[in-house]
Amino acid sequence: MEYRISDKVKYLNNMLCEIDNLYQSMLLSKGLSDSEYIVMFSILELGEGCLQKDIADNSYFNKKTINSTIKKLEKNGLIKLQAGKYPNMHIYLTEDGKAYIKQKIIPIIEVENNVMNSAMDEEFINLSETYTKYINILKQEVNKFH
Repeated sequence: MEYRISDKVKYLNNMLCEIDNLYQSMLLSKGLSDSEYIVMFSILELGEGCLQKDIADNSYFNKKTINSTIKKLEKNGLIKLQAGKYPNMHIYLTEDGKAYIKQKIIPIIEVENNVMNSAMDEEFINLSETYTKYINILKQEVNKFH
């Protein structure tokens, strides 16, 4: 069977793979897994006391992956869990966790901020609008697919 993949699809896939490879390179240089980065980034973004559910909702990882990552980070002394309204456990950084974020997470965020700050406002608006349109059309097609 022969099927032609459009040049636009190939180009977009190549760009997305290149972006992913660049992120993987940064994470690898800091000794981070994707899920460790996302959990610690989310705690920084959502604030201490956030819930595992908040992190899962804020990321593209499933709850099982987030849960196992949280357990690993807790075992490594980077976060601590505090009981809230059952069954919720609030997540807090330890002192080691705060140092970990400064050393490993913030430098990656600074790279992202530098990239976004180097884009002119109009370019960012165009990029955002284009991605939003692409995502909305993709959602429509995925809904038809199911």
